[in-house]
Amino acid sequence: MPNYFDILGLPPGRYSTAVVRRAFFVRRRELLEQLAGGQPYADVCARLDALHLADATLSDENRQAEYLASLDADQGELTRFRQRIAASLEDGLLRCSRRSAILDDGRRLGLSDFQTHLLIAHVQFGDDTLPLPELRRGKSARGAAARATARFAAVGMLAFALFLVMVRWLAP
Repeated sequence: MPNYFDILGLPPGRYSTAVVRRAFFVRRRELLEQLAGGQPYADVCARLDALHLADATLSDENRQAEYLASLDADQGELTRFRQRIAASLEDGLLRCSRRSAILDDGRRLGLSDFQTHLLIAHVQFGDDTLPLPELRRGKSARGAAARATARFAAVGMLAFALFLVMVRWLAP
């Protein structure tokens, strides 16, 4: 997870909403000038999106306190992932581009898309009792399940084809 204070150009600490918003507008103006100056569009848009997440997290005093606590404490990846989801919400809703980025992050953490969507829903509606498996690195269980489903479908289609051959062959 990126350090939101670095993105805004502020040293870590407690700040009022006005200070955070002022730093946000300064950084946003710089990024928009870079965009107008010919910088790669995708790169500047990604930095603007990160800037908006930093502003959403640090301009709210409660979220800022949680974020500072997470910087001080050694929290797990899942807790930081929940905080990123919470920062990505805009009035309780999640834009498609941010949802896609969160799904990619979930896959990197070893969560299936279903588990990530479930986590998003729990964060949106304030339920902290979501039982998720331990995060694992490497191949996800989803790949094994997809292969098993494909094998089962292939066997079923082969059995159906044999049935049709038998009906055709034994029919008078």
